[in-house]
Amino acid sequence: MNQLIPSSSLGQESPSTTTGNANLLAKLFAVIALTSPVYGASMDVTGPDYGLLIVSFLFLMGVSQVGVVFCAICRLVYAQWAKPFYRLAELSTMAFAPFAIIGFILIFMYEKELFYWLNSSVDLHLSGVTASWLTSDGLLYRNLYALLAFYGLSWFYVSKGIRQDQSNQEEGQQRKVERQLFLLSPWVIGAFVLCNTFIAWDFAMMIIPASHGHQWVSTVFPIHFWFGSVFAGTAALIAFPALLGRGNNSPFNERHIRQLSTLVTSFTLLWLYFYWAQFFVIWFGNMPHEFEPLWRQMYGHYAPYYWTMISGCFFIPLAALIFAVFNRSTVAMCAVAVSIGVGAWVNKYLMIIPVFSDDARLTDHLGQLGLSVVLALAFVSVLYALAKRYSTYSNWEMSLSPNPDR
Repeated sequence: MNQLIPSSSLGQESPSTTTGNANLLAKLFAVIALTSPVYGASMDVTGPDYGLLIVSFLFLMGVSQVGVVFCAICRLVYAQWAKPFYRLAELSTMAFAPFAIIGFILIFMYEKELFYWLNSSVDLHLSGVTASWLTSDGLLYRNLYALLAFYGLSWFYVSKGIRQDQSNQEEGQQRKVERQLFLLSPWVIGAFVLCNTFIAWDFAMMIIPASHGHQWVSTVFPIHFWFGSVFAGTAALIAFPALLGRGNNSPFNERHIRQLSTLVTSFTLLWLYFYWAQFFVIWFGNMPHEFEPLWRQMYGHYAPYYWTMISGCFFIPLAALIFAVFNRSTVAMCAVAVSIGVGAWVNKYLMIIPVFSDDARLTDHLGQLGLSVVLALAFVSVLYALAKRYSTYSNWEMSLSPNPDR
C-alpha cells in the first residue's frame, strides 16, 4: 500500500420467511462489522487504510437518503406522476438507516487517520471558533445527532403513510394525512441538508490540510456534496419501473419514465452549476491558493477519474436525454442512471482519496471494493425485506384524485 500523507405486493411474510431474512441480515451485519475499518493509532498523519470503503459508505448513504427527500419534494410541488415511486423510495431511506448510524460510529471509533485533525500533534494553524469546532466530541455529537434527527423524522414521515395503507380509512382522513405530509416535507428536506452539510465538512472539506496559514473552506462545497447525492438518488429511482413495470397491474408506464427523465435532465444542469460554482467563489474572492485541492483532482494521476466523473454526471446524461427516444425508454434511462451513479461515486472518491495519496489505484484495493459490494447487497436485502413486509406502493395516495382546492 502507498504511504499516504495529507496533500406490488401487500402480502405479509410468514414467520419462517421472516426468521430466514433476519438470520441472513444478521450474517451480513456480522460480515460488515468484522471487516469494518479498524486502523492503527500512529502519531503520523496518514490516510485511511479503508478509504475506498468509506467512499462507498458515503455514496450509498447519500443516495439512499434521497428516497424520502424525493417524496418530500414531489409532495411539496404536488407531482401526481411521482406517487408510484413513493413507498419504495421511502423504504430505501429507512433500509440504510442502521448501516448509516452503525457505520458512522465505527468510523469515528476506529478511523483516526481520516480525522487526523483530532490528533493534537498535527498543527493546522487553527484558532478560535474553528479550533473549538474540530474536537472529538464535536465531531461525534453533531454528526450522530444529525443522523438520528434525520432518520427519526424520516421514520415518523414514512410511518404516517404506511398506517394509512394498513387502516383503509375514509377519504376525509386521508386528505388530512396528505396535508400533514405536505407540512412535514420542508422539515425532512431541511434535516437532510443539515445532516449532509455536517458530513461534507467532516468527511471531505476539513480533511484538506491548511495552506498559506488558512484552512480550506468553501461555502459552496456542502451544496455540491449533498446535491450530488440528490442527483444520483433521483436517477436511481428508474430501477423501480425497470423491475416492476412489466406486470399487468403495474402503475408505471411511459409517462413516468418521461417525467423522471425530465427531472434528471434539469438535475444534470444543476449539478454542473454547483460544481463549477466552487471555482467562481475562489476566483471572485482572489484566493488562488484555494484552487490547489481542485487542481489535484483535475490534473496528473487523477485526471482520468475527473473526466470519468464529468462524463458520467454531465456529458453522457445531457447527450442522451435531449433526445425524446431516450426519455421514453426504460433501458436507456437505466444506462443513464448507471452513468450518473458511477460519476457520483467517482465524485466522492475524488473528494477524499487525492488528499492522502498522489497515486492511489482502484486495483490496489480490490478487497475494499468487495466489501463495498457486500454493503450494497446488505442494503438491498434490507430493502427487499421491508418491501415484503409493507406495501410496494402507497396505495392510499394513488387512489386519491387530484384535489383542485389544494
